[in-house]
Amino acid sequence: MAGFNKDYILEKIAEIEDFEYAVSDIMTKEDMPADAPDALKALLDFTDKAIGIDFSDLGEDSYDAYGIFCFLPDVEDDTCRYLSITITLSEEVADGAAEDLYRLINRINSRISVGAFVLSVDEKTLYYRYNVPLVIEAEDESTLHNAGMRVFDAIATVSAWIDVLMGVQDGTHTMEECLKLTEAIL
Repeated sequence: MAGFNKDYILEKIAEIEDFEYAVSDIMTKEDMPADAPDALKALLDFTDKAIGIDFSDLGEDSYDAYGIFCFLPDVEDDTCRYLSITITLSEEVADGAAEDLYRLINRINSRISVGAFVLSVDEKTLYYRYNVPLVIEAEDESTLHNAGMRVFDAIATVSAWIDVLMGVQDGTHTMEECLKLTEAIL
């Protein structure tokens, strides 16, 4: 398939590290460290390149998060390529926090316009997912603009809601406080 240059778009997304509180790394299967998480190794089995970005100081309570940005494999006859954005808020959800997180996630997802917060099937990982369709035939610069806006949307969404989600997850806020906070946001 012709179209925009995926590597160019990913490299420009990696430049987000120029932000005050973010550091990025371009990863390929060939340069993957042996101690990399299994999920990241599996991701690079079906995509050529991924960008990892460590975010710090998100939200008012200054939480850290980790983003993975990559293109999903092309689908024959599809007019779009899909940029996958996954931002992990916590890889160690506290025991007993899942039920409250499900309630909050449901309330939050009904209010946000793009992407979704998700709790993994094993209820250990809390993350935000957003798959962005990008028209294959678009030029690199217009695709970069569109992809860049979607990346910023994802970061802004996580920043807006991370205090509420992590507050109940780490016990700094009660569930009732978090439910009230969801009414105050947006």
